[in-house]
Parts: sequence; C-alpha cells; structure tokens
Amino acid sequence: MDLLEEKKKIRKFININFARLSLLGLLLIVSLTVKFFFKPPFPIIPVIIALSTGMGFSTLNFSLIRFFSLRFGIYFQLVVDIVLITTLVYFSGGIESPFYFLYILPIIVSSVFLSKRDTIYVAALSYIIFGSLSELMYLRITPFYSWISDETVTKGTFVYNLVMSMIAFSSVAVISSYYFERIRKTGDELKNIQENLKDLDLLNNTVLEKMENGFLTSNMLGNIISFNEKSRTMLKLNSRANIFDLLLDEEDRREIQKLLQMKSNKYYLEKEIDKSILGISVSLLKNIYSFDNVFVFIITDLTEKRAIEEKLKEKEHFALIGEMSASIAHEIRNPLASISGSVQFLRTEMKVENEYENLMNIIVKESNRLSKSVEDFLEFTKVTPMSRSEFNLSEIVEDVVELVKINHKNINIITKFSGDDLILADKKKLQQLVWNLVNNSVKAVNEIGDIEINIYENKGKMYFSIKDNGVGIDKKELENIFTPFYSRFTSGIGLGMPIVKRIVEEHNFEIKIHSKKQLGTEVVICFKRT
Repeated sequence: MDLLEEKKKIRKFININFARLSLLGLLLIVSLTVKFFFKPPFPIIPVIIALSTGMGFSTLNFSLIRFFSLRFGIYFQLVVDIVLITTLVYFSGGIESPFYFLYILPIIVSSVFLSKRDTIYVAALSYIIFGSLSELMYLRITPFYSWISDETVTKGTFVYNLVMSMIAFSSVAVISSYYFERIRKTGDELKNIQENLKDLDLLNNTVLEKMENGFLTSNMLGNIISFNEKSRTMLKLNSRANIFDLLLDEEDRREIQKLLQMKSNKYYLEKEIDKSILGISVSLLKNIYSFDNVFVFIITDLTEKRAIEEKLKEKEHFALIGEMSASIAHEIRNPLASISGSVQFLRTEMKVENEYENLMNIIVKESNRLSKSVEDFLEFTKVTPMSRSEFNLSEIVEDVVELVKINHKNINIITKFSGDDLILADKKKLQQLVWNLVNNSVKAVNEIGDIEINIYENKGKMYFSIKDNGVGIDKKELENIFTPFYSRFTSGIGLGMPIVKRIVEEHNFEIKIHSKKQLGTEVVICFKRT
C-alpha cells in the first residue's frame, strides 16, 4: 500500500470514528432524556455508563492510530464496539434488548476496511457473543439485570430472536462486504482510469508543446479555445485573440464556412506574417464535447523551406549554366590545340622573319595559357566520387614542395612536420588542394620570398598551415576569395581557391584564412583524424 492510499484509509477511519462518536452521543442524549422524562422498562444508569465508556474509547482511538498501525486501530475499535454493544444488550434486557441491532455497526465497519472473509468472521463473532449471552440468560445461568422477569422470555421468542439475529448479521456481512468490495474495485479502476487520463493528458500536452508546428483550436466565431507554445510564438497570441482576424481574409472565411456543408473538411492557405511564410491547414471537427463545431489550425513555418527551394532553383540554374559552359569549354579546347599545333608546325617548317616568328610565339603562348584556363575550368566543373584512403599528409607536401623548388629557385620554402600526420581522405583531391595553396603563395611572393608550411597537432586535431610574406589580401578581397572566376593575379582565372573550398567541404574539414595587405597570408586547414 502506498503512502497516499494509507492516508486515504486513515482519513476514512477518522470520519467513521467521528460518526460512531456522534451516534454514541445521540444515544446518550436519548438515554438521559428517557431517564428524566420517562420511566424506562430497564435500568438506564448502566446504559448511560456503557455509552459514556464507548465515547471515551472512540475518543482514545484518535490518538491510538498515531502510535500504532491503522490495522491495529481497526481491530481495537471493533473489539471495543462488540464489548460495548454486548454490555448495552445485557443491561437493557438481554435477548429482548432494543440495542442488539447495534451489532450491525462493527460488521459494516469491518466490511469497509477489511476483506470479505474478515467481515464474515466479525459477523460470526458478534452472533456467537450475542447468542451465548442470550442462551446463558435464557437458561438462567446469567441473571437478568433488569426488573423484567425471565419468565416473560418464551422459548419461541428466544429462538426467533436468535434466528433473526443470525440472518441479520450474516446478511449484513455478505451484502455490505460485497458492495464495499465492488466499491473498492470500482475505486481502483477509477484511480487507474484517472492515472491513465492524467498520463494521456500529460502526453498530449507534451506532444503539443514539442511539436514543430503550431496547433490551435477555435470555435465557429474564431475565438481561440486552446493553442500550443509554437503557435503562440509564431502568431504572438493571447487567449483573447481571434484567429480569423489574424490569419483569414474575407475569401478565406467564406471558404472555411463552406466546410460545414462540404464532405471534405480541410482547407489550406499560405500567408506571410512578419516576413515569415506560414502554411495553414484548417480542419473542421463536429460534435466535440460541449462544442458543436471546432476549427483545428495546423500552422507550419515554410520560410526555411521556401528559402531552400529558391536555393535549389538557383543551383539548378547554375548547374545548367555549368553544363553549357563545360560543353563550350570542350569546343574551345579542341580548336585551340589545332591552332597551337599548326602554328608550331609552321614555325618549324617555314623560314620567317623575326617579327613574324615573335607573333607565332605569342600565338603559341596565349593558346597554351587559354588551354590551361580551360583545363582549370573543366576541373572545377567536374564532380568525381570520393575515394578515401589512409596516407601521410607530409608525403604530399614534400612532393609538391620539391616540384616548386625546381621551377622557383629564388623562393625559400620551409617545412615543419611535428607528430603523426596520418589522415583518411581522397589522396588525389588532397594533392590538388596542397598544390593550389602552394601555387597561390608562390604567386603572392612574386617569385622571391618566404613560404612556411607547418603540419602540427593541437587538442587532438591535426592542422595544415601555409604562410607567406607576399602581397596579402585586404578585407574586401578576402570576402570574395572563394568566388569562382575572382582572381587577384593576372595569370589565373580565379578557380584555385573555389576548388580548395569544394575539397574542404567534401571532406567536412575546416578552413580559415588570416591575411593583411602587404604583410602576407596564412591559410589554416583543420583535418579530421583517422
């Protein structure tokens, strides 16, 4: 039995004890009245003493349950009641006593607190005590206390009262225990239902409050019945707001009123409120509780969705442009190769003046530069699947640095590798990334300067840093550094850093750029370890 149930039973026991005390007090008052104004057929003083004693024990019982268990208090009170009633019966005439009906009270009390079996035991004990007292008095073993002659109690009266008391006691025990047992079961079922309803209500409220959508109900006039926190935040609601005034224009109101006659009970609209695009679904529920009709509003914030759709459209547009550009680039590359090859052949086979030979060299040089630009563009537009493997980043850096040193002897390149630099990535794409960054630094120092490349570990993460003392980048240029076709150098077309960014994003790495004009630039990439 849990603490709450125990408290309920104690409260019930106290209430019954109050009722018992009130009944004894009423009987005492009646007895005193009879003593002073009437001549009773039996000695009234012992009855008054017995009733007063019973009231004393009932008062004492309020204190007993504080020091002993509830079960002890119940059994103690039942014993006191049976003894008290037996005393009253004896002093008021025995088998002809008007008080023997009081045996029913402890039987009823036991049915309230005890099991059906215990109730029958109490009824049997009451009958045994009453029957024993009646038989002892009838057989003249125990004398009559009253002035009534024992000769007035006939055998028929004796048997009749015993049979009637047995029927009364057993009937009360069976009926009261049955109904109180039913009441207890019904109470338990009701308690379970209340707990389930409480849990269901809590679940319902929790779900409504955790919903990503706004949920709101209103009556036919638009007066709000209930709403969740999300709808309150979206619409800045209060309990006195009218949802029709907030969300619906005249046409929308006419449409939702049609839901009363239409088989379909749903209506959808979109509305912009405070720069937010809201999708509003209105449903009609009929005959709900005390409401004939209830409108249910489900409100969805479509702002982010619409922004994503716009971005997708924009990406589709750029993808189409990219496909067209790639096709054009392919068409340009082939004629360029033909032009460059033809000019080189003519320059070799024909003897021309120096002026024309210089023109041919310019054609070949510019053709090669344009071809390189086309190659970079095709590399930027080409999307290749990832092929991850484990390798040491320092190996790639050393290969790139060695190649750069061969072609740029006046540049001082310093490498510092500390710790384990094993990573899991696409090796070809990392080669492209390192090459693009080193190539940018070479251009920034203008063939003469210092480039420092570091690979180090910090707080469990591996970092790749390339720093130069070149021309640097101002704040405005830094904002456009990853924009395709934006270049700070005359020899490039502005695709090196966009390719770097794409590779970084594909690997879910992080990139940061620190730069000051005329002081140099540092690019730092944070790699995920294997």
